[in-house]
Amino acid sequence: MHFDTDAFFSWMAIDHSGQGACGITAESERAAALLTEALDLLAPGATGTVRLVRLDRYARQPSYIYGRTLLRLRSIKASPPTVIAAGD
Repeated sequence: MHFDTDAFFSWMAIDHSGQGACGITAESERAAALLTEALDLLAPGATGTVRLVRLDRYARQPSYIYGRTLLRLRSIKASPPTVIAAGD
């Protein structure tokens, strides 16, 4: 398996009902900001991650190769909303 050297950042947020949002961006700070925004819109207890990804340009159909988790967030019910962060 060979992959491109350019890194991207995948973010995904989901709540207990299965609602969520996700995306890919070239900037880690933007991925973290989009994840935080998505968690604010979901039900308390929603979780999310930012993962390192690379584009596999040698696959038959372009796809991503997912790497390590860089950031893990969970929203908790509070006023104002609080986010707990951790990484791998």
